[in-house]
Amino acid sequence: MGKHSRAGGPSKSGSRTAKTKKRRSAPKAPRAFVSRRTKPGATQLALELQEARERQAATAEVLSLISDAPTDLPRVFDRIVRNAARLCQSVLSAVYRSDGERVHLVAYDQFSPESIAAVQTAYPAPITSGNLISVAVRERRVVHEPDVLVSGGYSELQRTSGYRSILVIPMLRDEVAIGAIAVMRLVPQLFPKAQVELLKTFAGQAVIAIENARLFTEVQERTRQLSQSLDELRAAQDGLLQTEKLAALGRLVAGVAHEINTPVGTSLTVASAFANKANRFEADVARGDLRRSTLNEFIAASREAASQIIINLNHAVDLIQSFKQVAADRNVSDRRRFDLGEVTEQVVKGLRSGLRSENLLVRVECEPNLAMNSYAGPYGQVLTNLVINSAVHAFPDGVRGSVHIAAQALGKDKVEVLFSDDGCGMTADVRRQAFDPFFTTRRDQGSTGLGLHIVHNIVTSRLGGRIKLETEPGGGTTFRIIVPREAPPEFVAK
Repeated sequence: MGKHSRAGGPSKSGSRTAKTKKRRSAPKAPRAFVSRRTKPGATQLALELQEARERQAATAEVLSLISDAPTDLPRVFDRIVRNAARLCQSVLSAVYRSDGERVHLVAYDQFSPESIAAVQTAYPAPITSGNLISVAVRERRVVHEPDVLVSGGYSELQRTSGYRSILVIPMLRDEVAIGAIAVMRLVPQLFPKAQVELLKTFAGQAVIAIENARLFTEVQERTRQLSQSLDELRAAQDGLLQTEKLAALGRLVAGVAHEINTPVGTSLTVASAFANKANRFEADVARGDLRRSTLNEFIAASREAASQIIINLNHAVDLIQSFKQVAADRNVSDRRRFDLGEVTEQVVKGLRSGLRSENLLVRVECEPNLAMNSYAGPYGQVLTNLVINSAVHAFPDGVRGSVHIAAQALGKDKVEVLFSDDGCGMTADVRRQAFDPFFTTRRDQGSTGLGLHIVHNIVTSRLGGRIKLETEPGGGTTFRIIVPREAPPEFVAK
């Protein structure tokens, strides 16, 4: 019996298993039902995600265009209206700008010829008018009408296009409406919130584009004005530089003239004394009272006078030749071969006499045979400006002082020129600005502040070297100039 019961057990067990299987399979129907209900939701989510990506791509595209073409507002507006029309499923889209008194249509998309004719008649529209664009700009608010036929927003554009709903977003810059963006469509219903936010984003981008273009234009105009001012400043600076050079040349001329006067004056004195002796000798001859001693005395006096005249006139000739060479060097931009010591002596010789009233002693100590292939004139300009700078600034109020100019070889290819004075020196602030153009501590006395600026430019550009200033208050001033013996070709004067 037990065996039979055990034999029958499986049958019952199998029955329970079947029932269990039925109970376990029962939930499948609801799961299938849930799946069928959630499938449309997933599709909607995917659609919304796709639309969000498209909106993001459209706004990024506009920003990229603003960056690439900062002044091309028509292209930016055209891209905005096209994207707005596509993403808002509108029949019309447009961008308007306001000048404070009128509203102007500046861009549109999907306008028919009839609609274009209608807006050309309606715009520019007074900002005080009742059309919805003017209302949005004037009141700086969003205008969102689900049905213009019901709200009374009828217009000629509505008649030609047949739109029913309209969304207008004002473009605000610092709470001032500078325009608006509008989209219109045939369906009489409100635009979805996502599309409203998208249009607000486009309005903000339009403001960015307008501001970017305005600032870019202002910067270009400011740059043009600054460039023009710089050209005028350079022209004025060139004029002052020329004046400064002429002033230095004037000092050189005055010095040479003074130097020439000395031998010429001496020659005149000797010639005059000899003329008197000749007259007396002639009188003795006429009287027949000529003695051998008188004849010998006249011959000796003749020799002495001739010797003195020759010596002094040769000195004058040397001075004239020196002046001619220095003057020629200042007016010829070509390089030439010269001895640095000789040119230094020539320049200083012309300056010494002109600086006697300044109580300034100028000493020169140059190593012999410093052969150069450079610009003698600009080098002379450097020395002239440095001497004048010391005379004016290092020894104020007629204080006596001295300047020492030394030159020596520096290796095989360079020379070093040391220009030093024992004057009052410079403060740290003055030293920092010493080579700046138009900086001077004596502007009230007519200084232009270009002397040392010219020196720096000539040394570093024309001569292809460098210059270093060493000074301290009460400790004098030293300019250390190092230039190549062969001026580099790239610094050839223009």
